[in-house]
Amino acid sequence: MKAELLSWCRRLGLFSPGDHVICAVSGGADSMAMLWGLYSLRRELSVTVEAAHFNHRLRGAESDRDEALVRRFCEAHGIPLALGAAPPEAYGPAGVEETARRLRYAFFDTLSCDRLATAHTADDNAETVLENLLRGTGLRGLCGIPPVRGRIVRPMLFARHSALIDFLQDEGVPFAEDSTNAEDFCLRNRLRHGVLPLLCAESPSFPARLTERTLLLREEDEFLDRQALALLDAAAEGEEIWRCEALRSAPEVLQRRAVRLLLRRYYPSDLAQRHVASVQNLLSAASPSAQVSLPQGRIARRVYGNLTLCAAACETLPCTALCIPGETVCGNVKIRCSIVDFFEKTENTRFQFAIKYGMIKNHTVVLRSRQTGDALRLPGGHSAAVKKLMIDRRVPRAVRDGLCVFAAGQEVLAVEGIGVSEICRPAAGEPALMIQIERGDVPW
Repeated sequence: MKAELLSWCRRLGLFSPGDHVICAVSGGADSMAMLWGLYSLRRELSVTVEAAHFNHRLRGAESDRDEALVRRFCEAHGIPLALGAAPPEAYGPAGVEETARRLRYAFFDTLSCDRLATAHTADDNAETVLENLLRGTGLRGLCGIPPVRGRIVRPMLFARHSALIDFLQDEGVPFAEDSTNAEDFCLRNRLRHGVLPLLCAESPSFPARLTERTLLLREEDEFLDRQALALLDAAAEGEEIWRCEALRSAPEVLQRRAVRLLLRRYYPSDLAQRHVASVQNLLSAASPSAQVSLPQGRIARRVYGNLTLCAAACETLPCTALCIPGETVCGNVKIRCSIVDFFEKTENTRFQFAIKYGMIKNHTVVLRSRQTGDALRLPGGHSAAVKKLMIDRRVPRAVRDGLCVFAAGQEVLAVEGIGVSEICRPAAGEPALMIQIERGDVPW
């Protein structure tokens, strides 16, 4: 197993010499096999290996048992371990799996590493492809689980779950069984227990062979993406404007992919094929001013010979005091606030950032739309008008009043999509207010 793991990692170039690797370890067989395999091969791979465990607190004593197992194993072998846990109030009545995933990856995002390794196996990959087929998918869905996505790598995609259990037993490595895996409450579990065994009875190597095919499909998918991106670049007439004739001149299959990639710039996941088709139809529409409505208030419009995408005008946000810590809902926006005693340096994003807690602990922080005279302090001590910063960032005029501005009194602390005031940035080790923006719309 170790030789196969080493060969797989080298073949796909999952790691570079000197990489700091953190293994996401649940305590189950797959993740324990990954941790032990990579830790055993750390010299051959020229990497350092650590572990991270997130306790979801969804299975009571079982969840605590898993954490204790991981903790004891890492202590016994001198493997550094980072621990995280979900607050008891984190889960609502619905969407538990998605909430758990969001909390888990939010914890992983706080960890500094070159590579975050997750233990998806060939079985997981086969289940994903089958699930995508049942729900209806294109080429991308047939590509299965990507071996690499950003800093996330999947070193165990080559292996069957059963083979990893044999490996752990041979190596004397403990692992925990998640009792919910035996239940058929979700589609993935029903595929695992009912469909995959039938396919493997016909072809025992089905999951491993499927993983190899998904790698080939992924190469072809990425090639077509590059062709479609080149088509979009050639057709670009300006910011959010594309020449219909240039797009129309390409084969229909490439047109469709170019439109899908264009829409992917504005939505976190692919839209349904009907939306792609409706935008593609605009390329040859008879009306020079035809338009179609897209989800979340966005519009695709034919303007004579050009195609353009724009957002419908956003409503302004009423001035609302933030609940710190806690959640604040304002229109389509939900703000989650938490306080950390020791801030660890993390990259600010458009939807998540940190503010020095000392700046606001004695003040009311409000969420509102921009106001005349708003300015943000920049590095170097000078300030710039929020209006000018939005223009410089090419924020569409129609959505500017819908973006979140966080302020304490007259001081603008941060602006969604623009950044945090220079005087509000926390230093490593000091208390910080963590702000996460969740939107029911995608303004731009």
